[in-house]
Amino acid sequence: MSPPAAPDAGPLGRPIDWAATRERTARLRKRRRGIGGAIAVVLVAGAAVGIWLATGDEDEAPVKHTAEMPVGFAGYRLAGKDDKSLWSATHGGDNLNPTKEKAHATYVRPDGKKSYMVTLELNPPVDVSDPGEDDEVISVLLNTSVDSGRVRNYAPGAVGGKLRCVKYGVANTTSSRCVWGNNTATVTAQPVIPSGPRPTPAQTATDVQAFLAELHIRPVEK
Repeated sequence: MSPPAAPDAGPLGRPIDWAATRERTARLRKRRRGIGGAIAVVLVAGAAVGIWLATGDEDEAPVKHTAEMPVGFAGYRLAGKDDKSLWSATHGGDNLNPTKEKAHATYVRPDGKKSYMVTLELNPPVDVSDPGEDDEVISVLLNTSVDSGRVRNYAPGAVGGKLRCVKYGVANTTSSRCVWGNNTATVTAQPVIPSGPRPTPAQTATDVQAFLAELHIRPVEK
């Protein structure tokens, strides 16, 4: 059986306000485009600037993607019928089909001392790998207030994108959460430990890297 959810397990299950996140991202991109446009005027010829202005904001239709939740990673396995879902309180249980809605999965370890709450959302409205994303957007994704001094970036591996983790205070100790994303998907992960020291962001990042190595995202065939 998986261990009961720790006091820090609940907040990660709150719905993400994608509308607010999208608005923040739009403001950031607008500022970056303005700066980039000013530099281009100075550095390139008028004809090149005209082409950039005519085509720079054209977006192709987004490609839809599909994926399956990994059956295991780094010694963890998907919770089975005899294991308690860590998502029961917030979502009525696990959902392992990210093509219908955001997937919510519980991963357990044989010793029962540590579990993971993991979400996978395909085709998110916001690309969280965007290097211009600010702490406000990451705060929305992780459902905890963060600032630049607390967010750490880690190499996600061959999957690319960006992996960010943060440490935060809970129940007289600390815990950690990670968010990974690119333009195809977003993953959030939170370790759940009934008692004792919680893992550091670096330790959680290592587990998430292992999860991402087992995650295979592919385009939907038209």
